[in-house]
Amino acid sequence: MLPAFYIFLAMVVIGVILFIHDRITSKPGDTKNEAVEPAVQDACSDDCCGTHDVCPSEMMLKHINDPIEYYDDEELDAFKGRDASDYSDDELEQWRDVLYTLKHDELLAWERSIKKRGIQLPDVIKEELISMHNS
Repeated sequence: MLPAFYIFLAMVVIGVILFIHDRITSKPGDTKNEAVEPAVQDACSDDCCGTHDVCPSEMMLKHINDPIEYYDDEELDAFKGRDASDYSDDELEQWRDVLYTLKHDELLAWERSIKKRGIQLPDVIKEELISMHNS
């Protein structure tokens, strides 16, 4: 029983010595023992379409103060305040006429422009935009 007591006592002494050493060598404000969150990498590049959950909201907020840019799509302003599921086939064709004339690198900026203008993308067009963006 006595050898177990000596082993226990040695472990306590070593623990106290390590604790004191750590206190002496650590600097004030040192957070090495705190749980540190890994740096969150940007989940997508500047060409993020903004419609995916993995895209950080900062991507859309980054351009919040940019002026509204039109892409020869002023006629879409007539749809301001419309619900995304409330479009006729003819109206969807108006959207497609604009969408399919855009260059690949204009897709994100066009989507931002639509959102800034208070227009909801029709559900079908949103899916087509995502498809175009991913290809």
